[in-house]
Formats: sequence, structure tokens, C-alpha cells
Amino acid sequence: MEVEALLILVALAFGLVPLVAGVCRVWSRVAGFGVGVLWVAASAAFGWTVARHRPQQEVADRPIEVREDGYVSSQTCRSCHPHNYATWYASYHRTMTQVATPESVVAPFDGVELDWHGQRYRLERRGDEFWVDMDDPEWTGEGDEAARVQRRIVMTTGSHQMQAYWLATGHGRKADQLPFDYNIAEQQWVPHHASFLRPPLDPCQKMTVLAPLGGWAGHCIKCHSTHGQARFGPTGVTEADTRVAEFGIACEACHGPGEEHIRVNRDPRRRYDYHLSGESDPTIVQPARLSHRRSSETCGQCHSVFYLDNARAMDWMVHGFRYRPGDVLAETRLVVQGHTDVREFDVDKATYFWSDGMVRVSGREFNGLIETPCYQRGEMSCLSCHSMHKPADDPRPLKEWADDQLKLGMDGDEACLQCHDSLRTGIEEHTHHKPGSTGSRCYNCHMPYTTYGLLKAIRSHQVDSPTIAASLETGRPNACNQCHLNRTLRWAAEYLEAWYGTPRPQMTEEEETIAASILWALRGDAGQRALMAWSMGWKPACEISGTSWMLPYLAQLMIDPYDVVRFIAYRSLRKLEMFRSLKFDYVGPVEPHKAAARRVMQIWNSMLQAAATPRGEPILVDPQGGFRADVFERLRRQRDDEPVLLNE
Repeated sequence: MEVEALLILVALAFGLVPLVAGVCRVWSRVAGFGVGVLWVAASAAFGWTVARHRPQQEVADRPIEVREDGYVSSQTCRSCHPHNYATWYASYHRTMTQVATPESVVAPFDGVELDWHGQRYRLERRGDEFWVDMDDPEWTGEGDEAARVQRRIVMTTGSHQMQAYWLATGHGRKADQLPFDYNIAEQQWVPHHASFLRPPLDPCQKMTVLAPLGGWAGHCIKCHSTHGQARFGPTGVTEADTRVAEFGIACEACHGPGEEHIRVNRDPRRRYDYHLSGESDPTIVQPARLSHRRSSETCGQCHSVFYLDNARAMDWMVHGFRYRPGDVLAETRLVVQGHTDVREFDVDKATYFWSDGMVRVSGREFNGLIETPCYQRGEMSCLSCHSMHKPADDPRPLKEWADDQLKLGMDGDEACLQCHDSLRTGIEEHTHHKPGSTGSRCYNCHMPYTTYGLLKAIRSHQVDSPTIAASLETGRPNACNQCHLNRTLRWAAEYLEAWYGTPRPQMTEEEETIAASILWALRGDAGQRALMAWSMGWKPACEISGTSWMLPYLAQLMIDPYDVVRFIAYRSLRKLEMFRSLKFDYVGPVEPHKAAARRVMQIWNSMLQAAATPRGEPILVDPQGGFRADVFERLRRQRDDEPVLLNE
């Protein structure tokens, strides 16, 4: 009987307290004051009930959320800012890291078996929990057969492109990574190394649970949580008492700790006075009201290449980052730029930057922005184009807005014309392309797709102008040749010289006579090859350049040593009608890859015989319609096979 009574009380606490709290909110707005205290009491009662239901401190096998240092969680923002809360809740910032639940886990688990050359991972769902039966990563016994162990999935990272999974380790709250990710678009489990641009992994190499720098607490926590503290144990990174203010990128990551804001605004008269005055409440940070530099640094705390010296790194492990929105970011960390001297740090700038210092990996957009003249000499900021909350009058569905959180209209020329208003008239004289066409779009020339990340190309966030000299010096594709894939560097240089007076650089015979995309696809490093594989599936480029001539190059990229290059080439090929049903396991054995490539070439040869392919020297098809296989092979042998690791 006592248990039944307790269950009734819990049900009342969960069901009635929120209702009373909601009534209090309405009443307080009508009455003006006096009821705020009752609302706070109701909220406190509800929070107490939830805390009693599942205390975080009792969770011992994963990082936990702890309200300290002034952080009070996004839930406290919900009642007064319901629209902002709802749009944040719909964003991918919120789901950067989540506790593993049936609602957060997007991959199929029950009955799934994953294999890596004899290493077996059996996935299972047990009620609301997710488990993995696997080789024990700590097994030190002799023989080829490792002991088996069962580990629970405790957290997830990502929910947009792919999702990674974190395992309880038995070493406090330290979590290690399952060595498989789930590709959401493809609905496919893939080895972790095949999700990112990394040097090829020897198939005979034993793949183990991933634990870089102490697992989730040593790396992902910095940008995939709010106010994370690694809190490694006395034995180092093998154990941890990791805690965060909140999983994911929450309200207080951008607005700062909210404890004082909540406290002073319990008085509804204060809220009403600030609402009428239009002034900014000093107890909370509004990034949109900061200077363009401080505002952008709020984003830059995560979207940048940065390093900590030893003292700051040790302090971060215990206390988390000292930076708060509105602070000067450079006072708490070294933001690395292309010209930064990093000799005293363990930094390989090639994993982030092109050789001239332009950032080449996704997630580091702040590094591109701060090198842009519009930021340095103007007032351009992240919020010039992006919005962290979808405005109430924005007609787009939340999911469409959340894809990149662009403001309405910022996916066109207005993103630039809002500042460069003089170009609204006579745009054709500036772009030399028909107004409204792909070639007339500001961002296609000044923010081309030269950054790589998450199995695709994304726009550079360093606004600049295309030059062939930069392509020759760095290997970075330029806007002209990334759109006109069937044209040479010489062709692009001649137009840039005629239209803008850009000096035409010296080139080799191959650079003058063979399409730049072919040179990058066959001779380039793995990063260049990935960008070309993507570009050959980019709709504007395909419409301008044609597609049938691309087949030999996509076929070659389908047998590339790098997993992600093979996948991107396959995805681009699949956009063509004749290959929509093509099946290709890009992480499988090599021989099926070669067979698929041969099939593509067979189709290509039949198209050549039917004269369905454009003819011309730049694409290695001679005027008689014959394919220059000798030149193709010569270029392929020149491929840059230096290992490439891009830190996406």
C-alpha cells in the first residue's frame, strides 16, 4: 500500500506541478507581479521531483550533467523564452551529444552484427538500453582468440550526417568510442576510419575501441558539450569523473551562465521594465548585441582551430574553459591561423590548412572568417548570415532552417548585397555572367567549395577572389575550374586576366591543355581527390560541364586507397540516371571495387562508340572521339600518395 501511495504522489508531482506552473506563468503576466514566487516554487518542486527520479550523481558509468559555476541548464530558459527554446531544441547544436536513449539513437541495434576482418561486434537492444558484445579491449591473455565482454552504449555524438556511439569502460565516467559509426543518409554502419579522411588502415590491422586522448572526455567534450570538465583521475586518462553543465551546445554556451539572470528576473516588474526600455539585460549575454568581433568569438570558441598551453590545459581539465561569451577569446586560448608560429606546440597545420594558410576542413569556419577583409575592415560576423534561432515570421519548416541555420534569404546574393549595395545594379558588369545564373552568384566565386568535412565539400568561409596562381601554389581548386570542370587552368586564367586584370601565371603544358579537374582527380592528394569526387556530383557543375565525360575519373576514384574518396565518387556517380541502381560497398574488399569500376568503364566505352561524349582535348578525348588512355595512365602514376589526415 505504501508503494502504491508513493507512485500516486510521483504521478501527481509529474502531472500536476507542471500544470500549476503553467497557470502561474499566465497569472504572473496578467497580474504583473506577486505570483512569480509561486511559479519559482512550482518549478523548484518539479525540478526536485525529476532529480529524485534519476539523480545524476548516481550515474557512475558515463559523464554527468552538474549544475555549478552559475550554469542552470536550458530547461530554465523554456518558460520565459518558449520560441527560442523550441528553435534551439530543433537544432543540431542540441544533439551534438546526448545520453543514449531510444529517442536519441538513430541506428538499428537489435540483432545487428558488424565485422572487421574477423573482429565481431554484436549489437543488441535491451529494453531502453543498447549493448555491444565485443572483444575485450583490455584483454592481455595469450593466443589469437580474445576474451569477449559486453559494454553498454551510454552516449551518442551527432544526429545530422552521422552518429558515433560511446561505451561505458568501467573506469569511472570515462567513455570510449565504438569503432563503427552510423551514416544516417546511407543508413549504413561503417568503420570509424571510413567516416573521415584518414590514411588507409591495413585490413590486417586489429581495430580496437577508439580512445583518443582519454576518449570523449579528452577531445569531443570541448565542443560537443556546454562547460565540459574532463576531470581525469590520478592515474591519468584511463579513468575520469567527467561532468558537463549540459550535453550538446545549449543556451548557456552562447549566452553565458544563467543563474544570476534567473535570480534577478524572478521579479516580473524587472522583466517588464527591460522589455519596455529595449536595453540589454546585463545579467545575460546577447551575442547579437555584441561587437562583430566578440559576437563571432562566441561561435569561434568551438568553430576554430585552437590550442592550450600546458597550464591552461591542466586548468581546463579540472574547471572547464574560463571563456564566457562576450570575453576576448584570445585571452583563454591560442587561435591558430595560417601564419601562426606553432613550433612550441604539437601542431600539424597541414591537417587543418592549405599551404597558404586558408582553412581546408569543416568545423573551423571562424578561422576563415577572421582572415576575411569584410571582418577585418568591416563588421561582418557569423550572425551576418546565420541565425541561432529561427524568427517567428520565417516560413521555412524548422528542419529546413536547422540544416545550416542560415537567415532567410542568405542562401542567395543578399548575403553579400546587404553590405555591397552598390552591386545591386549592373551586376552583370561585375560577374560577366547572366544575372541569376550560377556563375553570377556571389558566393560561388568568393566562397567556393574548397573546404572538406563529413563526406562532402562545404563553402570556404574566408571570402576571397579566385586566382589561378593560388591554385598552382597550393593545389586548392578555384571557383572557375570547380564549376567549369571540363576547362583548363589556362582557360580560366585568360578570362580572369581579361575581365579583372588578374596576372596570368606560368604553367606547364599539362596545366595548359588538360582540364584542371582531371589533374586534381588523378594527380592530387587525397583531399583534392575528395573535392573533385564531390564536384563531379555538384548539380551546377554537372549542368555546365556535362557528365558523361566524367565516368573514367569517377571510376578511378572508386578504387582510390582512401575510403571516403571511394564513397564520394560512388555517391556522385549514383546521381546519374544510368547508375541510380548501382550497388557498391565502399568499405568492403578491393576486388568488388575494381569490378564496379570496370562496369563503369564498359558503359563509358559503349557511350564513346555511340559518340555520346563531348569531344575535346581538355577531357582526354581526342577530336576523333578516342580516349587518351596513355595520358590518363601517366597522370595516374603521378598521384600524390603522401598520407593525408584532415582534422574535421
